Amino acid sequence: MPLGKYYCDYCDKQFQDTSSARKRHLQGLQHQRAKTLYYESFKGQNQIQSDSFGRGTCNHFLRTGFCQYGDSCIYIHPKPQHLQNPISQLMPTSEDAIRGGMSISLGNLPPSLRPPPEGGYPPLPFVDWG
Repeated sequence: MPLGKYYCDYCDKQFQDTSSARKRHLQGLQHQRAKTLYYESFKGQNQIQSDSFGRGTCNHFLRTGFCQYGDSCIYIHPKPQHLQNPISQLMPTSEDAIRGGMSISLGNLPPSLRPPPEGGYPPLPFVDWG
């Protein structure tokens, strides 16, 4: 049975698909450089990306409102307006729906994500699978 070919998108190379050949290629310097260049090509395209993307929120700052590391902390310190009522930031207002903004309202959520009705769910009929 002939072996298949493995194609590396980063390096634009094709070689025999064996575990040793693939491992040797993926650990090679040329592949590492090509992969790095590929991902670096996307860095400047999106203006939304920031220095803080991918970092977590400082739990100590959330609990106490103070962090001993200050600006040198490796985690994000949210602004006070985000701390006071984070739920209101997530729930859209009716104005958002009127303006046509891309927001989530309870009307367009799938049934599994909607809150239960006030009186609870109606009882299901008993089915004997016997």
